Amino acid sequence: MVLADWIFIGGILGCLTLGALIGFGKGLKFITRGIIGFAISMFVCYTFGGIILDIPFVTDLLTGLSSKWAHIEWLYKIHIEIVIYYIVLFVIVSFLRILIVKIFAHVLETDVFVIKVINKACGAVLFTAIGVLVLLFVFQIIAWRGGDTASDFLAQIAGSTIVKPIYENNPLAVLVRMVKP
Repeated sequence: MVLADWIFIGGILGCLTLGALIGFGKGLKFITRGIIGFAISMFVCYTFGGIILDIPFVTDLLTGLSSKWAHIEWLYKIHIEIVIYYIVLFVIVSFLRILIVKIFAHVLETDVFVIKVINKACGAVLFTAIGVLVLLFVFQIIAWRGGDTASDFLAQIAGSTIVKPIYENNPLAVLVRMVKP
């Protein structure tokens, strides 16, 4: 094993320890606040917005709303009803995200031994997953950068039995290859 493998193992152990110390409830509250919470809400709106648009009640409501300003050409052209729909959906999703996280965190932070153990174990898993995702993202940036950066990095991890296979088989690279052939 090379230095990169030992650093990786140390990072995993660090994530496991930090996650166990903080716990899942506090960790969940932390990662769903601020810009990350905003991004989560945006992702949910993007993912489920089109599905909800296909519900007949919503379609009828938006058609009726659209007809209200059909005489104002620029509003009609930009489909302001869709903009309003996504703003309302974002507000609802953000409220539900906050509510679900508060309930979930409250349940996991109760003063019962079994729940505390579950909270700590799930926290360790959560923080390790976040650490691995950050690592994969960094590896993807190195791959996107290419050139000397990528070749220098590959030279640094030559002989690695853990880090090099992760770098070479980065699942994020599959997404990029699907989008950009």
